[in-house]
Formats: sequence, structure tokens, C-alpha cells
Amino acid sequence: MVEIEKIILHVLDCEHNTCIPSTSCMQELHPEIEKMILSKVDKVFRSSLRKNGNLHKSHIFTSWLDSYKQQALSFEDLSCQLAQYLFDKKMQYAQYQSSDCMIAIIMKEGRRYLFVLDNSYIQGITHHLKQNEVGIVNEIITHQTLLSSNLLSKDRAFVIELSDYSLLCVEQKVEIEGSKQNFIGDIVLQSKIAPSYKESVSNISKITEAMSDKYDLDEVEIIPKMKSIIVDNVEQQKPISVDEIASILFENRPLIQDDFKEEIKKQGIPEQIDVEHVKTTRSQKVQKIKTDKGIEVIIPIDYMNSKEFVEFKNQPDGTISIQLKNITHITSK
Repeated sequence: MVEIEKIILHVLDCEHNTCIPSTSCMQELHPEIEKMILSKVDKVFRSSLRKNGNLHKSHIFTSWLDSYKQQALSFEDLSCQLAQYLFDKKMQYAQYQSSDCMIAIIMKEGRRYLFVLDNSYIQGITHHLKQNEVGIVNEIITHQTLLSSNLLSKDRAFVIELSDYSLLCVEQKVEIEGSKQNFIGDIVLQSKIAPSYKESVSNISKITEAMSDKYDLDEVEIIPKMKSIIVDNVEQQKPISVDEIASILFENRPLIQDDFKEEIKKQGIPEQIDVEHVKTTRSQKVQKIKTDKGIEVIIPIDYMNSKEFVEFKNQPDGTISIQLKNITHITSK
């Protein structure tokens, strides 16, 4: 259950190089607006893109938050400083998309947080009424600055726990000065942020494929096994252990296990990957196989390594055959 203590909205009009701050909080939110905001907050905490870290003690935000907690700085002034700082960084690093900056103090499960959402716009079509010398004219126009209750791909958010300054960010990496970076984590907060669940799983998949190529392993066997481990852990809401993946995928191959774990470490992936609130996707539950003849087969990962349902055979002429077994019905799609 999330409760909003205070909330304020600032406009970051990057297109016209203007930050338009509010001087007071929003009052008596309409139920539908409050529902939309709470939906956004909930999606941030549950997002598979969330990245955890801690606010650096020397960061300017730490000083501002200390002043706020000591009541030397009002929430309104704190929010204005945060919004201006975010706006300046957007302009400095060519992140020119205009947005509404929503800043709030929220309570969740007995803990107080600072919630900051750089809320991007969506475009919609609506009507517009105007009056001229002839009379009333109703027109259809595009509206450029609508907000969505969903968490959009261009939205950026961060949440700071006010007792220990632990934080989480939700954002997609963007091109900054020639490399892919976390704008909020790397530029705005300047903090060490662990990769999200989604990023971690993507990197684990790439590293597993690289190990298969490097050590001439059977990718058709290794990749589904890796997916199966991840799916099982997510469905049980059990953290994914890098050591467990290494030991299962590369059983009795300690050198490959060490190489795999070293590559994982280089990517900044934690030894235990948090899966709280994460849901498995269809692509994680199936393995797509494509032959050199253009034939594609999609097989549930639970069946991939079971000869009772699927069997891969190496033929004397060097070709591979795939046999599907125990099929009772076939449909055409």
C-alpha cells in the first residue's frame, strides 16, 4: 500500500530551454489522477528494469536530503532544486525531450521515500472549441503533452529511501557521448547502479552463447538449460544465483565455470539477481530453433532436453535431424 504525503509537479520544457517550477504542492487530487499516479509508482517498484544502488555520500542530493530531514529546507524548495538539477543535466547531455517532473514524498510498507518521475509525454487527438465572428467552431487537434498511467519506455524514475539513502532507478540506457549509459544512474545520481533483472538476464544469455562458441559446446543443449534455470527461479520468486547457473551449465568443467563467472563479474551483474515482482515472458519459456533451410521450430524449454518429446540426431552424412515425439494433435497457425 502506497500513500502520498506530498506531491508537486514541475515542467521541464527542454524544447524551449525553460524549466517551469511550481511553488506549492498539488492539493486534493482528483481520484482518477491519484489512481494514475499510484499506478505509476507501483510500476516503478515492480518494473523488471529497476536497478538498485546507494546514493553516494558526497552527492549534492545527499546534502539537500539531509537539510530537508532536518527541516532546514522545505519540500517545495527541495523539489525545485531537484527539478532544476535534472533539467540542467538534460540540457547538458542533449536529452531534449520535454517532460513533467513529478516529485513526491511517499510511504510504502512503513518506509518513507523520495519519488522522482521524469514523465514523458504521449501524443493524442482531441477536440478544441473556439469562437470566431461567425460563431462556434469545433475542431479536431493533436495534443502533444498528454500523460499516461503506464510506465512508458521514455519515462525515467528514481526512488530514494530516506533513512539509508538506498535507491532504485527505472530507465533505459541511452547514447551519451558515444556510449550507452544510464542517464539517471550514471549522470544525474553519479552512483554505482546494479544492472536490472532484464539487463542481467540478457547479458547472461549472451555470455552463455559466447562460452558455447569458445569451448565448442552444444548450444542447443546449453541455452534451453540456462533458460529453464531462470524460469524456475522466477516462478518460485527465488534469487538467481550465478554460481548455480555456472555449476549446472558447465558441470565438471571448473575452468569454464570460472571463465563464465569472470565474464559475469565484468558486466557488473550481482552474484544473486533479485527476481521480486518479476514475471516470466513467453520468450523465456520457449526455445526457437532455425535451420539452414529456413525452417523454424519453437519448442517449450521443458521439452528441449527430454528425448521423450524431442530428439536431435547426428546423421552419418554430417546432417542433423530433429524428431518430435508423443504428439497427439497438430493444428495449423
